[in-house]
Amino acid sequence: MDSPDDVGTACANALVIRWDPDAAAANPYYWHRALPLVDEMLERLGVLNVPGFAEASAALSTDVASREAWNSVRSTIAAWVRRRPRDAGPVSSFVLGVASRTRLDYYIGESYGEVLREEKEWPSRRGAPAASGLTAPLAQIVVPFRGGSSTPERIRNLMACLFALGDQTLERDSYRVVVVESDAVPLWAPAIRPLADDYIFAPSSTSFNKCWAVNVGVLNAAQPAPLVCVLDADALPDRDFVARNIARFRRPGTGALLPFRDLTYLDEHATRAAIDARCDSATGEVLREHTRGFLVHRAPGVCVWLRRDVFDAVGGMDERFEGWGREDLDFVLRLQLATAFDFYDDTTYHLHHPTAAQLKGGQTVNAHIPLLSWEPTGAIGDPQRYAGGSFGHGDHQLSVSDGLA
Repeated sequence: MDSPDDVGTACANALVIRWDPDAAAANPYYWHRALPLVDEMLERLGVLNVPGFAEASAALSTDVASREAWNSVRSTIAAWVRRRPRDAGPVSSFVLGVASRTRLDYYIGESYGEVLREEKEWPSRRGAPAASGLTAPLAQIVVPFRGGSSTPERIRNLMACLFALGDQTLERDSYRVVVVESDAVPLWAPAIRPLADDYIFAPSSTSFNKCWAVNVGVLNAAQPAPLVCVLDADALPDRDFVARNIARFRRPGTGALLPFRDLTYLDEHATRAAIDARCDSATGEVLREHTRGFLVHRAPGVCVWLRRDVFDAVGGMDERFEGWGREDLDFVLRLQLATAFDFYDDTTYHLHHPTAAQLKGGQTVNAHIPLLSWEPTGAIGDPQRYAGGSFGHGDHQLSVSDGLA
């Protein structure tokens, strides 16, 4: 049975989701759908005139990252439910229903805010050297990326991600890291190359096309592998990330997997602390009690693992998707239809950055593309899809005539 504390927590979480802009940035679509439920919850609580709730909620609305303000709302609602269980019954059921019906949730650790370190341009240490290429890799980790020059958080996040991929428990020659930078010009090649086994520049001045960038990486990397990991540049893998997920494919019948059920979108402060803990501390471990962020239940993006033969069988990712929205969902749905698909419950962090994700009429910009409809009629992963000329691979420039187009 749900306790008064559960009701208080669900209420406090819903209020932070309503007022913190980072909640909308975590997933604009899910946030948009949650708003009517949260607003109705606020209206019901207001009518009941719960003692102390107006003051506690006002304090939280002005400082959404305050654990003290969050806990004040939580304890106020919990105390009222205990005192007036009959009066509180209907609204308690509604509050808990809001939590179960929305795909956004909230987490604030008990020690959030205690770790405050000055921000670095990116991690001061570097991961292990790139793979030697002398042995056949077990896995190919493909990281699509566009950083731009106006959002330094994105290159910071990529550097942390690449450091974490180099700081693994598995032997470095067992896997290869492929970064595909897709932009009008290769802005970050000098920073990326030392931390990646393959650097590919895929020229494009249109909206970022993650699907195409992933296909470019899988199809044009120097060394293919039997397993593929599609990893967003703002993920922060733990030290056992590669070994743990490769081992999962030893289970008979495994064709693809998501390593998490709930994805944690860290706020900016928690992001800085997490990068510092993962990349510049002796333990290399992020303590969850130091974090704060928004949980997206069953998020389809950020990281997916699959066998290479499954990737080929489904035709890769759908290159018609441009800009943010539904491309990851489409890929995961097609994988679930094509092969045995597993879910795990690893703690997975998404690093904070400004977002350009937008909705049109409550829908993503790609809502017009039918899901599960990708049937490529030609080759996928063409690095010259959006522009002619040359593209970057490894430590030098290659032209189409080099046979990699």
